[in-house]
Amino acid sequence: MLNNTERRGFAIPIAILVIAVLTIMIAGGFSLVSAERRSVADQKSQVSAFRIAEQGLEVYLVSRDSLIALGQVGCNPTPCKHIPGAKDSVPISVTGGTANVSLTMIRPPISNQSGLYVVRSKGIETVGAYAGTPQAVRTVAQYVLWEPAPMQVLAGWTALSGLQKNGNAGTIGGIDLCGAADTVAGVIVPINPGYTGKVTAVGDPPVDSVAPDSVHIDWDGIVNFNLITPSVIIPGGTFPSAAQFADTSFYPIVRVNQADWTLPTSGQGMIIATGNVTISGSTTWKGVLLVGGDITSNGNNGIQGATVSGLNVKLGTYVPSSTANGTKSYNFNSCEVAKATSPAGALVTLRNTWVDNWVEY
Repeated sequence: MLNNTERRGFAIPIAILVIAVLTIMIAGGFSLVSAERRSVADQKSQVSAFRIAEQGLEVYLVSRDSLIALGQVGCNPTPCKHIPGAKDSVPISVTGGTANVSLTMIRPPISNQSGLYVVRSKGIETVGAYAGTPQAVRTVAQYVLWEPAPMQVLAGWTALSGLQKNGNAGTIGGIDLCGAADTVAGVIVPINPGYTGKVTAVGDPPVDSVAPDSVHIDWDGIVNFNLITPSVIIPGGTFPSAAQFADTSFYPIVRVNQADWTLPTSGQGMIIATGNVTISGSTTWKGVLLVGGDITSNGNNGIQGATVSGLNVKLGTYVPSSTANGTKSYNFNSCEVAKATSPAGALVTLRNTWVDNWVEY
């Protein structure tokens, strides 16, 4: 008979082996599940970062004016410059993360040529990321143009309530001093009361008559619906100083809500005056002058750009004729008009220039 005490068992080693194999298989399964979850989470985070970047880009393009008003983009303390600078940047918080949006100048606005820029939006997911993974980042970009607000210029001085020139000296001209645009009329007035005076009006034609409705300036929208966002509102704000106007790239939009107002200093930009304006002495202005009432110009002064007075007649209000006393130099200058209307412009996207693979270093 066999001695049972000498038998060697195999059940325990087999059990240990099975347990070890099962442990390895379970650990491998958990590892596969974890890797799959992480892969899915990474893909989800990339999609989320892409959504954040695209949303930030669209918010910037649509709401840049309001961002400027908050002092977040390209805004000096007072007044604010609306035209994009060489580089603007702003963080925009959206659901799930932050989009760091930057605008970089490629070609500056020159005369009537639009400025060319690229807008980049870097989306960073900060909420809902998988534990232990870095924040997902995605960048999209779009080329855009800064288009000045269009303005119809019919003459060097368009006086919708008539114009009386006293004195023989000076010129009211429609020949473009910039040389970039066609010649317009020197003076445009309604048939009645028309234009009276001996000063030379130069243009094509020198003097012309049109109905107020032919002047395509939405004065009602500008005055009553804030169609053009001003940099400064008077009263309440402070008219820019001569030191600020020493910066030749500084073209603010100044709105004056006073019945009678006197231009305090020479400068440049766009003036939107709802009432009457007086210009005295040697004060000059480069840009656009939109006046609801009449203009009384005394002394040796003038405008380079475009002057429109009597716009309140488009609202059904009587406006007396504007008066120009002394030596006058009111001349059309398309470059100054473009500079003055640029702050009232907008970013316009270029078709087929959107990319989602913008390289960053």
